[in-house]
Amino acid sequence: MKQKEILIQELKIAEINFLMSIKNIKPEFVAKQVQKDVNHIAWIVGHCISHMDLFLSFHTGTRIFSEVERRYFAYGVSKEEVEVYPFSFRELMDKYLEISANYFEILENLADEEYDKIPHPDAKETITDLIHRISLHIMGHTGQIVLLRRMFDNLYWGFVSGIEVSNREKLRLEWLKWWKENKSKY
Repeated sequence: MKQKEILIQELKIAEINFLMSIKNIKPEFVAKQVQKDVNHIAWIVGHCISHMDLFLSFHTGTRIFSEVERRYFAYGVSKEEVEVYPFSFRELMDKYLEISANYFEILENLADEEYDKIPHPDAKETITDLIHRISLHIMGHTGQIVLLRRMFDNLYWGFVSGIEVSNREKLRLEWLKWWKENKSKY
């Protein structure tokens, strides 16, 4: 398997675990803080999406998230600012589906040798390192979401699946079906 294929699979494994961590979440838990110094799930999700939006912009030159969204979901934002969730979770997830589809399409279409290059003057790492970075970032935050889900509604909630391609594709189709049927609640 080529390096490019391995990297894309790594990110797709992180992505399916990220998506599955919010599947079937009750809308009332999306922006619920367990305590004032802990980010809620909506912030964690938006923070990860903003990260991917940034990496996508290295290739497109434009951001999908607004400046207001980027500030709200930024690393280091005060917990007081996070306390009130001012956006639509439905729109957030729909933006994610757009961002991730565009990002994966770009990654799939890049030549193998591009993975060893820095994609944009504002990027400080190669595409290979950026994919490792975002995959680990998403998985770390997925663990946080899982812990919050265990506190809110399912003591046995878990993650790390989708390693096998056919299983990952099946899980993604299940998630997309769930989202289509339920996004109006968010």
